[in-house]
Amino acid sequence: MEQKFIYRCEDSTEGILTGIYDAWASVHRHEENRIEVCTGEGETPCLFAEYIDVVPDAEKSEKVQRSIRLRISEEAYEMVMKTLLSQDSEKGEMIYRFLIYAFREGARACRSYGNPWVMRMFEAVRNYDNESHHLKGFLRFDEQENGLLVARYAPKNNILGDLMEHFSDRMNGESFIIVDEKRYIAGVHRPGNPWVIYRLNKEEYRMFNDVYAEEDTYGALWKIFHRKIAITERENAALQRNNLPLRFRPYMTEFR
Repeated sequence: MEQKFIYRCEDSTEGILTGIYDAWASVHRHEENRIEVCTGEGETPCLFAEYIDVVPDAEKSEKVQRSIRLRISEEAYEMVMKTLLSQDSEKGEMIYRFLIYAFREGARACRSYGNPWVMRMFEAVRNYDNESHHLKGFLRFDEQENGLLVARYAPKNNILGDLMEHFSDRMNGESFIIVDEKRYIAGVHRPGNPWVIYRLNKEEYRMFNDVYAEEDTYGALWKIFHRKIAITERENAALQRNNLPLRFRPYMTEFR
């Protein structure tokens, strides 16, 4: 049986792209290599495989990104970057196989949906874009006494960068924080400053929970407005679930 070399990467842009760089630079054939993203969940070891722990390297990650943009296309670069932030547990392997194909075929590889790896990338990107589009409309902010706006959510994909780009453009004069409860990260925007993303410790996360529990006056008014405009005779729960997934509702003022 052919031996496999499995590159174990942390779930980050630098970690996965470093793993791809190391696998590509190894003396092994592509068929012998596999990229595995460590999710922290129970993982079944593969027999007849040698595991290689990848140390994230910013320089290697930059080289991979630069090669994608120069040798394939900007579209391929965007596909890869969104897949890196997707929820797919096999995204490392998916990107590796896509790049093997795309470096050979060039820009047209992005539309070669007959290739299973291209199709899987397309589906991961579509899932990412759909969730980002939904949250841009469904995200709700609570105003604190000091004027700070706070929003929480728990997305499947890591779309915080997209949301920060969207809301910092539309709410440039506001101070606001968006908290991703699933990944314990927060995007922070202050007027006149570029937005940044922080990783939260337990104490900081608990603080946001306490803040979120205190409903502001506008939140109460919004609930009243939502109830008043509803037409009871025309309620359609099935249609509402299709247009507004249940998993978003615990974070929306009108359903809280």
